[in-house]
Amino acid sequence: MKMKVLSITSNSKRSGTLASLCEEAARGATDGGAEVEEIRLAERDIRYCRFCMSCFKDRESPLGKCSQDDDLASILEKAREADGFILSSPLSSAQANALFKTFFERCCYTAGRPVKFLGFLDGLPVTRLTDKQRYSVTVVTAGGMPAWLRPLCNGATSQMVEMSKRSFNAKVVGRLFAGNVRKRGLHRKDRKKAYEIGRSLAENIRYQGKPPAK
Repeated sequence: MKMKVLSITSNSKRSGTLASLCEEAARGATDGGAEVEEIRLAERDIRYCRFCMSCFKDRESPLGKCSQDDDLASILEKAREADGFILSSPLSSAQANALFKTFFERCCYTAGRPVKFLGFLDGLPVTRLTDKQRYSVTVVTAGGMPAWLRPLCNGATSQMVEMSKRSFNAKVVGRLFAGNVRKRGLHRKDRKKAYEIGRSLAENIRYQGKPPAK
């Protein structure tokens, strides 16, 4: 079974703790039999949403049409082909950073389709990618916030979970929050967990969410 995983990162750095953890997650997925492609948002042309509502009005297309001619469309085409995702961002003001939030916002009605909620509120986004169940894992690093305070600054993970569900039709099967990395750097425990969630991602794809017990 050929498995495709997209590692989408809003990390502006090519090295450092977050980059190393993403590499470990990708290595785990590769060892599990997946083919991993990295997409670095910092090196792509992803513009701010203009709120022209072109994607909102286009309810029938496999991907919502956008008035902007940038790299979003090509990334979403890759997302349609993917079986799984590694989503990652550094923590910024208790949320994902601006690069990720811009991408998140642009995906709302391009990868998602607006539907009515409670019968009259129009605009709840539901995924357009209904051809298959996908899976995802999330990786977040915090410069000064320790991991035990994660419940107070969990915005980045929550945004990735929301994107997984409403944009990519992906079930989250692993989460990593590496805290206080500015002081302690890359911890062996976090490196190990990154590898494990990457391996788990591949296994969930292979066994459709029901990997055999170890």
